[in-house]
Amino acid sequence: MNFKEIKIKEILKEFKDGDKNRSLNSLLKLIKDNPDELDLSLLYGKMCLEINKLDEAEKAFLFLLSKDKNSLDYLNNIYLIYLKKNKIKEAKLYIKQILNIEPNNYVALRDSAYCEYLDQNYREADNSFKNISSGSKRDVFALNIHALVKINIEEIYEAKKLLENAINLNPKYIDSYNNLGKILFDLEDIDGAYLKFKDAYKINKNDYKTLVNIGNILSLKDKNYYSITAYKKALTIKNNETEIFSNICIAYSRVKDFNNALKYYDMVKKTNITNPSLNLSMSYLYLYKNDFSKAWALFDSRIQNRKFFTKNFDKKTINNILNNKKEFDRNDKVLILREQGVGEEILFSSIYPDLIKFTNNVTIESDPRLIKIFERSFNKNIFVKSGKYSIDSNQLKKFDVIIFAGSLCGKFRKNINDFPRKNYLISDLNKDRVFSKLPIFDKNKLKIGISWKSKVSVYGNLKSLNLTDFKKLFKKDRQFFNLQYGNVNKEIKNFNKEKPLINCFDKVDLFNDFESCISLLKNLDVFVTISNSTAHIAGALGIKTILICPKKSSTYFYWSNEKQFNPWYNNIIILRITKSIKDTINKVDKILKSYE
Repeated sequence: MNFKEIKIKEILKEFKDGDKNRSLNSLLKLIKDNPDELDLSLLYGKMCLEINKLDEAEKAFLFLLSKDKNSLDYLNNIYLIYLKKNKIKEAKLYIKQILNIEPNNYVALRDSAYCEYLDQNYREADNSFKNISSGSKRDVFALNIHALVKINIEEIYEAKKLLENAINLNPKYIDSYNNLGKILFDLEDIDGAYLKFKDAYKINKNDYKTLVNIGNILSLKDKNYYSITAYKKALTIKNNETEIFSNICIAYSRVKDFNNALKYYDMVKKTNITNPSLNLSMSYLYLYKNDFSKAWALFDSRIQNRKFFTKNFDKKTINNILNNKKEFDRNDKVLILREQGVGEEILFSSIYPDLIKFTNNVTIESDPRLIKIFERSFNKNIFVKSGKYSIDSNQLKKFDVIIFAGSLCGKFRKNINDFPRKNYLISDLNKDRVFSKLPIFDKNKLKIGISWKSKVSVYGNLKSLNLTDFKKLFKKDRQFFNLQYGNVNKEIKNFNKEKPLINCFDKVDLFNDFESCISLLKNLDVFVTISNSTAHIAGALGIKTILICPKKSSTYFYWSNEKQFNPWYNNIIILRITKSIKDTINKVDKILKSYE
């Protein structure tokens, strides 16, 4: 063994077990003494790459390529460096060189597809992975990246299959569990997602991505302090990760810890990275504080949520609206787009009277179920079916300003005094009279409507209750009527086994026939409910309403006020579950007694 070989052996041992920087300096000295020994420069480049000294590694391999531009070893390493530096364009150039030399080089073909994924060219990436499918079937990294591609082209179930194959191929590859958990989360299988994240945690308890995913589930389940613990542990591993700062801030905002939320929000702002979810959470928190100017400035971030635009609009439409925002005046031709849910649409329709006073040149897209109600309530024939204009970019050109209904708040709800002080939805009087004559109504009893579920994905479970929770309210001087939409016949049947307690309107479709729902509410004395679209209808009608909210969650900003009454609907009493559902039902009972 010559001197050089002995020295290299010492350097490698020190690099492995001792001071890595000192070993690199020793290697540099050896290179200086042996400038023509390219194997030394190759070793130096690989050692730098291993410890993420990317600039030094890049210089080393660019030097080596100047000596041999066709070396596959050099080319492989230089593109890996550029991938790590997120210089995708440069990485592609060197991958292309490899493929010119070896057209069937599987790793280069795979990483070429990976580059297309990183460049957000998802269709190209998908086609590339399909072309190398025979090799990728045995490659867990390729299966995971292809799955992420499938998610972005809305082929969720195909992505799920790829990840299941990856887990079968290598049960210890942690990314497969995390990615599959995220898919299950999107498919609203929250418990299934949580199990996959726990599987990932068993593999590595110090993987920051896993901890973030677990924190997200805990936050969703309204266990925000536990989620904060998970996020902070992740932060000890990845202390400069903006996503973690964002998630901690969101969790603190949900428990209304304004000081801590603001602390982490400032940390994110310093990075100049836009996070729509974070901005929206802060918007809700500012609404809770009645700081409307700050709240509305951040409120449009809801539109950037992927689930928002894929539900009602394409991404291009959303981006055009966000990029062409302008303050409209009386002479502008304005198109108002509906919000993502019926409840929100009804909530923000309280602004329409103000809007109509401001300009006569407005068209409003609405859920078809609401059009006749809005026309009657606002005495204007300006409502059209959702999508009439918004799904066609050429149609959108007819308007000077395009704005979502909720975004009108910044113009018409600048302070607490701008909120409505009266009801704004009007029922069909003829239909009201028809329902009033039904023999089912006992004029000698307090007539109470009841609703206990929400169909909203994921969060619906958080705010829904069991029908049996309301049992104490059912007394001889009270008459209850079902206003719960959806298939709840079995649940009511089981509840009514001893005697009929809840009266049903079997011929009324409470989910699609809002006109009948409104008239039913008008014939009742009071409505007891959780947060759902019917609650918003009752609020807009001015019906006495008792609304039960989850213990902690501030997901629904319109119920987040600490007081029983809120600015959106002054007829709704809000009861938050602070101790137990039993305790809250007792409070409902006392309020009902006051109405008897």
